[in-house]
Amino acid sequence: MSSQRAQVRPHTPRDLHAYGRRYGLDYRVPGLSIQAEVPVVRGVVREFSPRPGMQLVASDVEVIHRYDSRSRVASPLSIVVMLEGRAEVALGDEPPLRLSPGMALSVRLERQRGLTACQAAGQRLRALTLGLDETCLARLGMRPSIADASRLQAWRLPEPLSQGLEQALAGSLEGAAQRLLLEGLSLQLLAHGGGIDASPASRLARLAPQERRRLERVRDALRRDPAGEHRLATLAELAAMSPASLRRKFQAAFGRSVFDYRRECRLALAHDYLERRFSVQQAAHFSGYRHASNFTTAFRRHFGYPPSSLLSAT
Repeated sequence: MSSQRAQVRPHTPRDLHAYGRRYGLDYRVPGLSIQAEVPVVRGVVREFSPRPGMQLVASDVEVIHRYDSRSRVASPLSIVVMLEGRAEVALGDEPPLRLSPGMALSVRLERQRGLTACQAAGQRLRALTLGLDETCLARLGMRPSIADASRLQAWRLPEPLSQGLEQALAGSLEGAAQRLLLEGLSLQLLAHGGGIDASPASRLARLAPQERRRLERVRDALRRDPAGEHRLATLAELAAMSPASLRRKFQAAFGRSVFDYRRECRLALAHDYLERRFSVQQAAHFSGYRHASNFTTAFRRHFGYPPSSLLSAT
């Protein structure tokens, strides 16, 4: 097993560029060139190899400058775990997804359709990335091919597994004992997040072109104006379907109900308002919530932290 000794230090744009070459990522720090000798993050990045073909990267950093990344190589399977902090990710041109503490992301990538990620400044970011190559997956009886379409699935990390990861990273085990512990936890991650459902893009591809366009019309209407009323009957007219057909086909195409999608868009809009220093009450009102208490409950359930924490953190 190989691991990188923990070392708290600043990481500059040049360091990120070096990581990018190693992991197949393009990093960008808005406002800074690659030659800038300015810390982007400060903290610890550790690398482990629990078994051949399996790589685990653990990051515990303070984000000083916002930075973005985009994958540029195919990957049969990666699992990203957010222990602390927030990030926004998107697969190709699909709507962005916000990762919050306790969430995990399973992703399979083809070269032409990469995963983008944005990490905001002013936060502590603790995350794990487990990567597995084709040979390792085959030994484990899993045979996803990098020729498959890019796919992404977000899921909630089980509490016992979250606690195990926290203890392993904070513990003092070394050598074979540490390797066995991390290998067991990596296999648990794989057991929970190894089966990736078809992405919205691939589900849409199975629909007739006209039907696909009508469903996308409804999705775009919700995305453009999430604070609107958007009654099901009105949306069904927009899709030229009955309300029952719209409910069924929207769920099948996008993996969530019409009004679950509207809620996600509303909460993303409210998140932006809060980051721009609007109050919780204003963010709730402008994103379509009549009662701040209902908004606070929905926000905490979706992101894993209360909306007021964004105001106190900035």
